[in-house]
Amino acid sequence: MEKKRFRVRLVRPVFEYADVEAEAGEEFEAICTALAGAGTIPADAWRGKFAPEEYGVDAVCVTETAGNDEELFTAIAGEKKYLLLKADTDSGEGEVVYQPWIGEVSDLMLADLCADWAGELAEIGEVGVAGFCYWAKRYERFLKEGPAKVIPLRPRGEE
Repeated sequence: MEKKRFRVRLVRPVFEYADVEAEAGEEFEAICTALAGAGTIPADAWRGKFAPEEYGVDAVCVTETAGNDEELFTAIAGEKKYLLLKADTDSGEGEVVYQPWIGEVSDLMLADLCADWAGELAEIGEVGVAGFCYWAKRYERFLKEGPAKVIPLRPRGEE
């Protein structure tokens, strides 16, 4: 089979943190105070980076390259969103960390998205480790071929 060249948009999560003090009467009030003031924290007070040992990379779009296509990926700009699931791997407790974009989609769209997420999460819960092993074996063939040839593209003006 003839190999073709594709361009793939990859996304990786970068989690930053800032330690703050909040005056409050109880823990919940301290959390609310800290969250309300998060927008006032200077950018240089945040620390963190991508942690490849803990998080994966997601592919949000792929297209076959055809010459010098300047309009690559413009159709997906702003359409892909992420919802965070927070896990305490010590206690086994989990929760959803809602994001501002959720308030911007229709109730019908949110219901559709939640049904998709719930289905996938239920499947993970049912198969557990066996499901992870299945996933790993499916992608094993890509690992056997050795490192892929990846050509990072630079935004215009950085060349």
